[in-house]
Amino acid sequence: MNLALVAGCGAGGAVIGVALDTLTGRIVRPPDPAPAEAAVPEHALVGAPAPTAPSAPVHEGGAAASRRPGRGELALSGALSGLALALLAWRLGTAPVLAADCALLCGLIAVSLVDLRIGIVPRSVLYPTFAATALGLVAASADGSQWRSLGDAAIGGVGSFAVFFALWWCFPRGIGFGDVRLAGATGAAVAWVGFGELYVSFLAAFVLATVVGLGVMVVTGRGRKTRFALGPWLSAGAAFAILWGPWAVHLWLHRS
Repeated sequence: MNLALVAGCGAGGAVIGVALDTLTGRIVRPPDPAPAEAAVPEHALVGAPAPTAPSAPVHEGGAAASRRPGRGELALSGALSGLALALLAWRLGTAPVLAADCALLCGLIAVSLVDLRIGIVPRSVLYPTFAATALGLVAASADGSQWRSLGDAAIGGVGSFAVFFALWWCFPRGIGFGDVRLAGATGAAVAWVGFGELYVSFLAAFVLATVVGLGVMVVTGRGRKTRFALGPWLSAGAAFAILWGPWAVHLWLHRS
């Protein structure tokens, strides 16, 4: 184990995590669409102006939902990013794919914290994360002549996006389109490792989401009306598959 690499990645991850959470703290949730205007009563005079509903207060930035991270949340984001990158350096060492996976996990942590905070998967974070990860995967494939892995990544990303798009199309209230984008991004990165690991990634994500969802339902007592973020669990599943996917595939699928 290269302790200097582990320590360097951990320290760099902590700094990046705090910086990203500070920047993403400015992201606000767009206001919900205004409800349809109430029908004008039949006895209303023709040409009379229709009554208007009082406008909801909008915070600075043009949205009705925003919450900046506090010091505790910034410390948590730094600790999570630092731990994630240190684990990556410990598991992967100097593998060419290390830079791509570091970019991915830092971005996923930032995306997850925003999703937990205001309930959206921000494109302003996800797209740069995906771009940096894709460039890292291309570089890793070129360095080790692993072009087949790059092809697998493309197939995994497109396939994951398609499956989640179908889920979103059939159950739009159960999954957001941001989760569809996130599944495509994580699917590409994990499929670079292998399709077995991609299976493990989504299996772990849905197991975690189910357990947490049931717990939230019990605690809140709202039953099926309970809403919770899926993005953090998709991210956690991807992180697990990248860190321990080969071990899990061998254990679960008995594949060497």
